[in-house]
Amino acid sequence: MTLHPRQNWSGRRGWPWGNRRLDRRAFLRLSGGSALAAWLAACGGGQTLTTGGGGAGGVRIGTPDSPVTQPLFDDNPPIDDGLEPEPGPLRVYNWDQYIWKRVLDDFSKEFGVEVELSTFYNLEQGIRKLQSGDVLYDVFFPTAENIPKLVAGKLLQPLNRSYLPNLEANIWPQLVDPYYDLESRYTVPYVVYQTGIGWRTDLAKSTPEDFDNPWDVLWDPANRDVAGLYDDFRETIGVGIYHLGETDINTGDPALIQEAKLGLVEAVNALNMAFEIDIAYVKLPEGKLGVAHAWSGDLAAAPFYAPKDQDPTTLRWMWPPKSSGFDGGYVSNDALAIPSNSEHPVLAHMFLNYLMDREVSLKNFSWVLYQPPLRDLPPESLVTDGYIPDYLASTVVQEEDFGMGQAPIQLTPEAEALWLEAWAEVPVGS
Repeated sequence: MTLHPRQNWSGRRGWPWGNRRLDRRAFLRLSGGSALAAWLAACGGGQTLTTGGGGAGGVRIGTPDSPVTQPLFDDNPPIDDGLEPEPGPLRVYNWDQYIWKRVLDDFSKEFGVEVELSTFYNLEQGIRKLQSGDVLYDVFFPTAENIPKLVAGKLLQPLNRSYLPNLEANIWPQLVDPYYDLESRYTVPYVVYQTGIGWRTDLAKSTPEDFDNPWDVLWDPANRDVAGLYDDFRETIGVGIYHLGETDINTGDPALIQEAKLGLVEAVNALNMAFEIDIAYVKLPEGKLGVAHAWSGDLAAAPFYAPKDQDPTTLRWMWPPKSSGFDGGYVSNDALAIPSNSEHPVLAHMFLNYLMDREVSLKNFSWVLYQPPLRDLPPESLVTDGYIPDYLASTVVQEEDFGMGQAPIQLTPEAEALWLEAWAEVPVGS
């Protein structure tokens, strides 16, 4: 099956690359509170951070309530209309195991070009490689919250939508015109996901359904030794905020971040909490955990990881905004873009359009199990057509879900520093 890009700090045990986890100190050096400030300096010194619409230049960070149109630059124009695709090769730079190689082979045959796939294990690594210019890639897979700084750094080229008819024909309207990149100037959507809670009906001592705030299940001492959280500061501090009954997962409020940290430390101590990045798609189906913080695509993939002696039909998943009276839950998407120094930009446009083809998207989904945002696709068809088992039908993301829950955006340097400082104390407890 697949490892999802959000599994960015460790590889699944037994895979060829082994355990790639960075120790927490190295992680802080890579992604500390000065990371965005350093990025802005690298972008040319005069960059500023702008949240919401308007403003000239700088890093424009959109929110669902205040969308932004990313700037265009005279020295970074889109390609002209009506050009023939280059002979290749098409160089694709993606998270590891995040596209079905059969889809790449099919594109290669249809367009008569070679496709070269290179991979990265975390976005910091991927961005550094783009910045270096040592290798010229044609297609890149950023997360939504990182797109503004990639645009400000001129690492992405603007798209020419005349080559992308499948965008308006096949993709959810709100992601044709997303809040972080109005007019889809630089990106098109790849897949969507939600952050919720997974559990096993045979191992969890209590479930999210037992609580007014479903996240409280990860604080229930009854689940000691069978509960887990993702080893991911951005997601897990957010869970701590949700446990408080708050929903500002992009906060820079020191008091709220501190309170979330203390609550998470309490849970770690009370439940002997597991911290892994594979808790949802490996540890749950293997029967090593009973309840866990979980991405929708991880739970959709989980049955394929179940050993023969485990019953995958015991797996369940909940996204609180849809299934409870509490609206706390991440919802977002990953994207496709073309680096500004692409040597084959016309061919790259053809590839982006190809991945937004309905049949191709569903073929890729059948392997990746993170869902493409295809319009006119009845959600129930993903179950009735056999992509998702009926006991995990809740993992299907619907377009209207993007009006619920919360979208992660780029934190300010000051806020990121507070989050990372808090995170350093969470997994070890006290």
